[in-house]
Amino acid sequence: MKYAAEVIGLLAEFPGREFRIIQIVRHVLGGHPRTPYQWERVRKGVRRVLSTLEDSGQIQKITAAGNGSHAAYCWKPGHLVVENRDRNRDNKGSTVAS
Repeated sequence: MKYAAEVIGLLAEFPGREFRIIQIVRHVLGGHPRTPYQWERVRKGVRRVLSTLEDSGQIQKITAAGNGSHAAYCWKPGHLVVENRDRNRDNKGSTVAS
């Protein structure tokens, strides 16, 4: 993934801190996007990275509270990641398939 290193670097540096998508995109770009096309391209790439990290249990998505508010993402502390990894490791494919 194209922006994985930048997103992981930002979120992992501040575990537990919530970041909005615009803050992550600005970090990846090094400032404000120059064109709407550039904004959309980077935003979609960052969303793919965040989705993958959320599926793997590395980050947590805090959903929007209501209209006008934004979702936020934060890096899970290390002990939660280890718990998820151990739980997933014990899940056997043969028990799911039967």
